[in-house]
Amino acid sequence: MTESINQYSTPDPIREFNAESALPDSDARQALREDGVVCLRQGHDSGWLSLVEEGIEQALSGASEDVDIVEKAKDTGRFSYSSQAWQQVDAFRRAIFDSRAPDLAFALLDSNSMNLFYDFLLIKEAGTANATTPWHQDHAYYPLHGVGVVNCWTALDPIPMATALRFWAGSHRDACLYQAANFSGDSDYRHVRSDRPTIPDIDSDVSARILATELEPGDMLVWDSYTFHSAPGNTLGRRRAAFSINWASDAIRFQDVSCLASYRAPELTEGSAITCDKFPLVRTRAQATSESS
Repeated sequence: MTESINQYSTPDPIREFNAESALPDSDARQALREDGVVCLRQGHDSGWLSLVEEGIEQALSGASEDVDIVEKAKDTGRFSYSSQAWQQVDAFRRAIFDSRAPDLAFALLDSNSMNLFYDFLLIKEAGTANATTPWHQDHAYYPLHGVGVVNCWTALDPIPMATALRFWAGSHRDACLYQAANFSGDSDYRHVRSDRPTIPDIDSDVSARILATELEPGDMLVWDSYTFHSAPGNTLGRRRAAFSINWASDAIRFQDVSCLASYRAPELTEGSAITCDKFPLVRTRAQATSESS
């Protein structure tokens, strides 16, 4: 086994903070700023998890307008995902807006306001060992200028190291965008952005510091949209699911480029702030200061 594979298999731990009864502090913000990812233990409680499970049932029963189900060759299970379901699924809407989710994210952003960008449900059923997630940057797919988008990814099931997300520590710092990884495998993938640098061979780079951690339901990973990350397929013999909420700071502006429809809104123009019905303003610094005083 090569050194690079050993390094990938035995990553360094992600810095973690207990968020059960407190919002992220300056140390958590520093960890996110330096590494591009931070772990918030017990970010959400059992009531919130039950609400998301209710939403999953609604979404997979047809309520969500954007559900994709992938069955990889040689896999017996399905890899399902859904984006922007909060607009049709009431349980997801409540989990996003009527919870501490916005406060957890806003505490980590250096911003005077914060918008909801989108929600994302991801389910790898048992028997999806080949449903791997390649190294990629979330921001590579976005029609957005600027730095200040975070992904708050909450585990719905126990996630051991065998199926844990991997992060390339510090890969967000220069805010350099690379080509978009091709998840579909189509040779004519139209969102690749071939004008950008190709994705580095991270697994073979012995200088790359890889981070990962095991998660319990309710634990949350928060990462910068420029941070490279990947994940193996599900070899657990049971479901491995997560619900993520992506938030944008006041530094973010719309960029009129080709992208998935879920990342666009017709009223947005080049260089405009993204506030609209689809990407609503959720927090302001004045509001947060007033509520804490």
